[in-house]
Amino acid sequence: MHNKYILYLGISLMGLLNYQKLNAQMSPSQLITDIREIDLNSIAYDPAHPKTNKTISLSYADIDGSPFWDEKWNPAILFFSNGAKAKVNQAKLNLYTDEIHYLSSDGTELAVENENVTRLVFLNKNNLTQPIASFAKLINHTTGNGTAFYKVLNAGMYQLIVLQKQLVKTSPYDPIQGKSISSFYSKKNYAIYKEGNVTPLKDLDRTSVLAAVPTSNSSADWLKENKSKLKSEREVIDFLLQVNKQN
Repeated sequence: MHNKYILYLGISLMGLLNYQKLNAQMSPSQLITDIREIDLNSIAYDPAHPKTNKTISLSYADIDGSPFWDEKWNPAILFFSNGAKAKVNQAKLNLYTDEIHYLSSDGTELAVENENVTRLVFLNKNNLTQPIASFAKLINHTTGNGTAFYKVLNAGMYQLIVLQKQLVKTSPYDPIQGKSISSFYSKKNYAIYKEGNVTPLKDLDRTSVLAAVPTSNSSADWLKENKSKLKSEREVIDFLLQVNKQN
């Protein structure tokens, strides 16, 4: 992994009250943000300030693979529970720790404690009005407690969301290499989000999706005409778009 040392920064996010608050509010029933409502000229977020209370150094050098949703740095908008929004010029989402990494003004890689972050939208660096991925912090439906960042895959009344976690597995000791090999691997859990309610999907398949989403004659006809088996993200998203048109 090219970034061998990650510097973790613990801060008090109460300092964000001093940042510019924007008027646009997100409906609790809608997880996708309309980027056009965001003031992209707002103050860039850099929590590296005197209120820093501790720094911890951690190495991923001995773990194969990556803990990040995307290895590339992308601009992002952070939404906070106090209604504030802030722009980060270069950010990554760590799916192993659920922390948001960013580059400080001097190029140091930092990770911010994000208890008060509720939404995270990554933007196309070549077109800041175009979102490339949207994440919302929800109660972890697999455990029933704690929170996690869910990727939101479509807009509308019925939304497909996925909880992707990067986990670490360690192989048995290899006498030839003289060590055990640790590596990251992904685990995904899908669900349907509707007006604040999360319905888990046992899998991406026709039975699971139709048990969570009511069908009408028109949506049933659409499934038949398109021969959709609802076995992929794309198929489920296309189906939900049809369902949402009727709502």
